[in-house]
Amino acid sequence: MPSTAQTFFSLMVEPTVADFIQFPFDIRRGLLAAMVLNHMADHMALEGCTSTDRSHMDSLLKTTRERMLSKCPDFQFIRDVADATKHAKLSVSKRVEAPREVSSSNQISATPGLFQAPFGEGVFAEAVIVFAVLKDGSSKPLLPAVRSVLEAWKTELLQ
Repeated sequence: MPSTAQTFFSLMVEPTVADFIQFPFDIRRGLLAAMVLNHMADHMALEGCTSTDRSHMDSLLKTTRERMLSKCPDFQFIRDVADATKHAKLSVSKRVEAPREVSSSNQISATPGLFQAPFGEGVFAEAVIVFAVLKDGSSKPLLPAVRSVLEAWKTELLQ
């Protein structure tokens, strides 16, 4: 039986990330890349799991996320971006979890390109990036984290 995690990775993750890498200025592609990279954890965690008990499944998912975070700290940023995109605004959990650097979809943006910038402000060949403004006010570009998490999932699939 083929691996469902490998199938999800090949069918959804790799092409979605490739689209974003090809068009790194496209916020939609960036957000979709973060979402599929985040949901890769579900597919890895539940690979071969026959149980439908929510608490058991949540436990497997938590373990997978913790393992990924220890190998690739950028996974937390990707998870934050994906969750903020999906839910618009994240609530504060009463459980102890990793702190969220991105808690609202309003924190995710892209720099304007030459044709979107106000007249006289756009510069030819200026870098256009998708980024998030973190809770400390700093900005973090999405593409390096997407690449880092993609490579971590590739490594994880080979084990």
